[in-house]
Amino acid sequence: MDVGRYAKYAARMCVGCGNCVDICPSYIATGDLDNSPMGRIGMLRRGASLAELYRSFYSCTMCKRCAYFCPLGLDVAEVTRQVRDFLAKSGLRHPYVEKVVNNFVNRGNNIGMPPKVVEMSVRASLKKIEKEKGAAPRVYLHDGVRYIEGVTGAEQRPGGRVALLFPSSSDIFEFDLALRGYLYLLDRLGFNVVISLKVPDTANYGYFLDNASMYKIADMYLAEISRVSPHVVVFGECGHGWHVFASLVLPRSPAPALHIHQLLHRAYTKGVLRLERVEVRKPVLYMDPCNYSRGVAPLIEEPRTLLRAVVGEYIELWDSPRKSLCCLGGGGLIAPETLNTAVEYWKRFDIKGVGTVVRPCATCKAQLKRVFNALGLDVDVTGVVELVYRAAK
Repeated sequence: MDVGRYAKYAARMCVGCGNCVDICPSYIATGDLDNSPMGRIGMLRRGASLAELYRSFYSCTMCKRCAYFCPLGLDVAEVTRQVRDFLAKSGLRHPYVEKVVNNFVNRGNNIGMPPKVVEMSVRASLKKIEKEKGAAPRVYLHDGVRYIEGVTGAEQRPGGRVALLFPSSSDIFEFDLALRGYLYLLDRLGFNVVISLKVPDTANYGYFLDNASMYKIADMYLAEISRVSPHVVVFGECGHGWHVFASLVLPRSPAPALHIHQLLHRAYTKGVLRLERVEVRKPVLYMDPCNYSRGVAPLIEEPRTLLRAVVGEYIELWDSPRKSLCCLGGGGLIAPETLNTAVEYWKRFDIKGVGTVVRPCATCKAQLKRVFNALGLDVDVTGVVELVYRAAK
């Protein structure tokens, strides 16, 4: 089987020590050894059928936790990515993941909303910002050819410092407080904000499907950066999206690019952004998104510094960010049909009594919100940007 060079390497090198088994989210959720990193390597070694590979490797959240417990540092998330590419070429594609990829390729966002709906959502957020903060920020919408009229400050091409913002589509349509945060805070820092109606998202589900889709979506980001020609590109709260963006887009971007946390952290530590404490339900529990703590461009201190500034004390479940557990929504497992598995998984962790969970990733927020609802837990779920928005003076 031509499952990819790294997958073959991992299959040769794994010593079967079992360190990765009990710490694997999909094994914790199912108790099935085949749904563990060691089990998946074993399937490659014994030449499992395509159907067996599909079942096992599409239960992987691609969280990379195994790599930090493996004595050889073998990353079975990368093995999974290569095996899924092989499965796709063999005609086996996960229906939900493929649907999300097609939505992005055709509409520029995971949900598949047309540009007009994105525009309406941005307008609604601007009105809320004006009501909450007293003035609407300077925001421009680019349709891939020109700037459309009728949005605050968008009667002409933006001047001054231009920031091209890639928010998450979930933050546009579900967690709009985060969208308000992006728009308001960038405006406060002196940027004219541009949102592309062609690519108003942070995700890259091609990472969960196959190489061709992953690179195609990465090229969509690059094309829009070239069209807008901003002074800076700002990426929103999305774990896997940031990992892929930092790997494939950032090195080739014609404009400097950074994560919203990096920008806000820099502004706060230099005294440019003033923050005050906000009221939240306590205790506050912070959880690292997998690809912030274990991805190619880690975000560890930045969100913690901002969180301390706006809520004060908070707690964590693990003694190291590298040990953080997946929300069980990564890798495409946020698909509706796997909700019960996620619910059983979260039953194993005691978060009763927690008032607010902070997990700054759109996928994580969506997954935890529905899991906690299913468990009957009265817990607020938020990212960091929402809190900073409320705290900004």
